[in-house]
Amino acid sequence: MKMTHDNLNPWLRSALLMVLGSGLLLILGGCLIYQDIKERHQHLAERELLLVNRLQLQNLRTWRESRLADAQTIMGDVPFSRIVAQWRLAATADLPDEPALRALIQGRLRLLREQAGYDAVHLVDADGAFLLTPEGGASGRLPPPESAALRRALAQAQPATVEPRLSPVFAFPFFSILTPVYFDDEPIAAVWMAVDVRASLYPLLEKWPSASRTAESALVVREGDQVRVLSPLRDQPGAAPNLRIPLTRKDDPMVQAVTGMRGLFYARDYRDQPVIAMASSMTGSPWYLVSKIDAREALTSRWRELLRIAAPIAAGLLCVWLVLAYVQHKAWRRERDLKRLLEQQVRRDPLTRVANRLALEERLREDWHRAIRHGQPLSVLMIDVDDFKRYNDHYGHVTGDQCLQRVAQAISSVTTRATDLVARYGGEEFMVLLPETGPDQARALALAICAAVSEAALEHPFTHGRRVTVSVGVASMTSSPAPNTHFDQARKHLLERADAALYAAKHAGKNRVETG
Repeated sequence: MKMTHDNLNPWLRSALLMVLGSGLLLILGGCLIYQDIKERHQHLAERELLLVNRLQLQNLRTWRESRLADAQTIMGDVPFSRIVAQWRLAATADLPDEPALRALIQGRLRLLREQAGYDAVHLVDADGAFLLTPEGGASGRLPPPESAALRRALAQAQPATVEPRLSPVFAFPFFSILTPVYFDDEPIAAVWMAVDVRASLYPLLEKWPSASRTAESALVVREGDQVRVLSPLRDQPGAAPNLRIPLTRKDDPMVQAVTGMRGLFYARDYRDQPVIAMASSMTGSPWYLVSKIDAREALTSRWRELLRIAAPIAAGLLCVWLVLAYVQHKAWRRERDLKRLLEQQVRRDPLTRVANRLALEERLREDWHRAIRHGQPLSVLMIDVDDFKRYNDHYGHVTGDQCLQRVAQAISSVTTRATDLVARYGGEEFMVLLPETGPDQARALALAICAAVSEAALEHPFTHGRRVTVSVGVASMTSSPAPNTHFDQARKHLLERADAALYAAKHAGKNRVETG
């Protein structure tokens, strides 16, 4: 039967109404789906900020507590205090034992600088005048902020800190600790330790679990009516640690952090951009940590293309369920990867990319107990770059850092077993942990390391061969220790033997291996 014009119009109208109704339902469903996904991404961004902030705060707390622990060790070092008191008396009275006492103090200062990783260590008197450095006598006085910290330290009988700052004293931003030295309850001197925060502190704030154009964390303190930003910012990398933000900018997340805001909140940052922020304070310190990301980036839905090409309702609902499952799975993987990333960061030296001292101590404990259980040998190599101080003074810190990186690469190229561990022990000193390795094998490996470093052909004008070399001390545990031997006692004995062997290698001409 032929469809007439009168019959066609009602059919078209019904079809158009059905298409329009279906379209409206799809649009409504798409809007609801889009809003749901947008809220989930907002929640994901907030959870990521929360996790990053907590883990970075933990790393910062560990870093600061490690520095304060060094200071407490100095205050509790009674023999060191006695030697300082005797030296001050000998220097005043021009006694013959003054040079020997001075050398002991310089050795202690040198140990702090080389093994604890400080860039400068000075002994000063109670008025802030320089007395000694690891290299010899010194003239001058503490800068004003450090002088004020010294007065606080003496008044409170405990170490005082100066937060990261820039000063003509050094060519890098530094963090200071002033530690008073007492003898018979009287202040006789103080130790000033300064560390370059670019190599040790700033890297703790740089890692982020996902690729982001705007995410960053900032370390800040309150100074009067201003906030001082201690760490570099994306848009102002060279301004830290002297960038200041007035407290009158009440919508800035850094200002809100120092005035009492905690947890997640929305704000406008120093670029006047809307951000999602997370603020925390560090107990026992003036530090505040602010982590943030642009709200526009955090809330942008990644599924708009899916919505634009939405299929029929059944297929759309199926896609939504798949999307939600994927988002949850991705959130879980991102959280897991973030934890792995930041845990590895805590155990890796930021300069040389080998293990740090924390990782070394953990592995040494594990390998020692394993060696005891299975009756296997365990060896350590203590490695020191020969005449590195003169190299560093001649070429500068940047080239010195590059030299340490090349040396670490050379050592790692020789220690190829998965069970071997190369770690930076402090300053220019490295340590290699060799489980299931006896003294002969360890010595052979040490000789190979010396050769690898020498073959790297790093020019050094102050060594015999005019190239960078290393000295190595070897110590091995080849038999079970006495019953009831504690790990700390065995560790100390093993490392002391390696250190003594290294000392012998240095005094025997350097660029050699000695066994302890």
